[in-house]
Amino acid sequence: MLSRCLKFAALALAVCGFAAPARAADEPSVLVRVQSVNDLLKTAEFVGSLVPEDQREQVKQMVDFAKSVIDEKKGLEGIDVKNPIGLYASLNADNPTTSPVVGLIPVADKDTLLNALKERVKLEIKEKDGLYETTVPDAQMAVYFRFANNYAYVSNQPESIDPKGLPKPADVLGQSDKTVTATVRIDRLPEQAKKMAIGFLEAQLAQGKDAPVPNETKAIKAFKDQAIDDLTRTLQSVLMDGEKLSLHLNADPKTEEFALELELTGKSGSKLAKDLKSISENKSVVAGAIGSADAAMAINVSVALAPDLKKLFGPVVDDVLELAKKEANVPGEFQTKAEPLLKALTPSLKAGDLDAGLALHGPDKDDRYTVVFGLKLAEGKKVEDAIRTLVTKELPPEIGGVIKVDAEDLTGGAKLHVIQVGQHLDEKMAKVFGKSDAYLSFRDDLLVLAFGPQGKEAVTKAVASKPADVGVVQFKMQAGRIAAIAGDTADELAAAKAAVKKVFGDKPPTKDGVVFAITGGDSLKIKIGIQSKAIQFLAETSTVQKKDN
Repeated sequence: MLSRCLKFAALALAVCGFAAPARAADEPSVLVRVQSVNDLLKTAEFVGSLVPEDQREQVKQMVDFAKSVIDEKKGLEGIDVKNPIGLYASLNADNPTTSPVVGLIPVADKDTLLNALKERVKLEIKEKDGLYETTVPDAQMAVYFRFANNYAYVSNQPESIDPKGLPKPADVLGQSDKTVTATVRIDRLPEQAKKMAIGFLEAQLAQGKDAPVPNETKAIKAFKDQAIDDLTRTLQSVLMDGEKLSLHLNADPKTEEFALELELTGKSGSKLAKDLKSISENKSVVAGAIGSADAAMAINVSVALAPDLKKLFGPVVDDVLELAKKEANVPGEFQTKAEPLLKALTPSLKAGDLDAGLALHGPDKDDRYTVVFGLKLAEGKKVEDAIRTLVTKELPPEIGGVIKVDAEDLTGGAKLHVIQVGQHLDEKMAKVFGKSDAYLSFRDDLLVLAFGPQGKEAVTKAVASKPADVGVVQFKMQAGRIAAIAGDTADELAAAKAAVKKVFGDKPPTKDGVVFAITGGDSLKIKIGIQSKAIQFLAETSTVQKKDN
């Protein structure tokens, strides 16, 4: 363990060796921050609690050994175990390969660390005026480092760590509770480099305007060209108005979550910052309608075209619908009957908004689930009228008779329509959803369809709901709640239930979330996360299935 730590320190010397002279006034454009050794050991303990039982003891022994060799004052062979490790760099636009890079290693005891490098790693170290020089084995290159501010600053050029220009580690690394964070400070990148990148992107994207699209009409061509222009402006805005782009990797014992997150922030007051903020201000009609804390699984998408694209989208819809009518092998009589419904749906298609979602609620006491689908509409009442007319006047009795329109009155003048399919379900569907009918209702801005034992209640709640914020995309799953459907065969379902019993015992599942989300606000965040119990549940399910096979 000790030799590994020291080899890491030596490797850090080598990695940071790819550096060139940096002016004292240069501000780092690339930053990497890693937790302190103490925090990394806590993370290792957390990870160890989740691995299969036959591997837990091995992880525990490694962590216990590392702790045993840490001295309260001298740390781990002179390395301070209480402060973060880091690296910073400033981009050289003229020659990026010579960009200055400096590593930051926290130091508890300088003499202990130097002795360890000499005696354990067998480095030959020279010193003059506080500047240390060595050659790392296998790297065959000179590496320099000096001690200041309770850190070792490491580079391959002495000018990069001139004592007159050394920043304080706290100013560079800042505060963070993430395991590892890598940040590109867009606002500190050289203007020349930004302009070169923009020029390259403009040239590449412009080629898309000349690339033909199958069945491309004049309207489709105009929309495509405008979309490319909008994308170009967006990328320009990120480069010119962006503040920083960060990648966070985190294993948090407190929330029991592993997460990977990409985060973009804009300069204060910039158009980019305002655009990112507007994402959280645009509420989702569907998220408010189908959202529930007890959902086993839910996915929502809420996106909209830019205003200039919305203006061009209507003619695109007209052309696509006309083309579909020509190419679809649908009898003319059916097209005539469906025409009022298609006409009623057209304003929703032309709106340039996609706000849709699907949620799976349950399981209930009988291990049954209810699924709810929502879709934002424009002029939803006209769509409802068209469906009502189609069912009552156009569909044959054997089909129309299954649909009971205007079965009940709901909140705000909404009507409940019942699709009587419960008695026609096969055994597999009935086992998951019960002998349930489907329930449909409309508001002028919403269509909601539910199927399952709680379907009627879900629709009733949806039509009385208010919009909610879900960002752009949100997927959530509670792994422990899907055991009743986590398999296609009896053996797979039994394995899932056994895993729930082993991981959660007789208590309701907790700390079992899985999430993928794209959200806005003060920054744009793209997050993938999974909690500890979800990992254990999935691992146990796989283990049981392998044993059965």
